[in-house]
Amino acid sequence: MKTLSWNCRGIGNPTTVRELRDLAKDYAPSVLFIMETQINKYRVENLRFSLGFDSSFAVSSSGRNGGLGLFWKNDVDISIKKYSNYHIDTIVSEPGKEPWRMSFIYGEPNRSLRYHTWDIMKQMRSDMDLPWVCIGDFNEILKREEQLGPNNRE
Repeated sequence: MKTLSWNCRGIGNPTTVRELRDLAKDYAPSVLFIMETQINKYRVENLRFSLGFDSSFAVSSSGRNGGLGLFWKNDVDISIKKYSNYHIDTIVSEPGKEPWRMSFIYGEPNRSLRYHTWDIMKQMRSDMDLPWVCIGDFNEILKREEQLGPNNRE
C-alpha cells in the first residue's frame, strides 16, 4: 500500500489542485493525506472525484488556518476512529492482512501551542493496541540544522 502525505498550504487555487492531481497520478497512492487545506471540509471531500479516489474524509479549516483531507481507494478499508484539527486517527484493513492503525498528524504551527499536538498523541497512544504508524507534518524539528528561516529554535 502506498501512502502520500503533502502539506499543500492551501488547496483553493486551481494550480495547486492540478499539482495535487499530478502527484496522485504519478505516485498512484492508495491513501493520500493533505494538510493546511485552508478551505471547507465539503470542498476538500469533493476533490476525491478529480483526484481519482473512492472515499474521502476532511476536517474544515479555521478560516485560512489548518484543514485536513484524507482520500483512499477501494483496495484498502479505512475506518475513521477520532479526529480533531490536528489529526485523523484510523484503522486500516487490507485484504489478507491484520488490521493496523494509521494516524495522520498536522502539528500545531504556533510553537507555544504545540503541546496540544503532543497531548493528543499521548492520549491516542493509550487508545488501541494495534501496530501504529503516524504520518504528516509535525511542525517540529529534530536538529537545529533542520531549521530554515530567521527564527532561532532551541
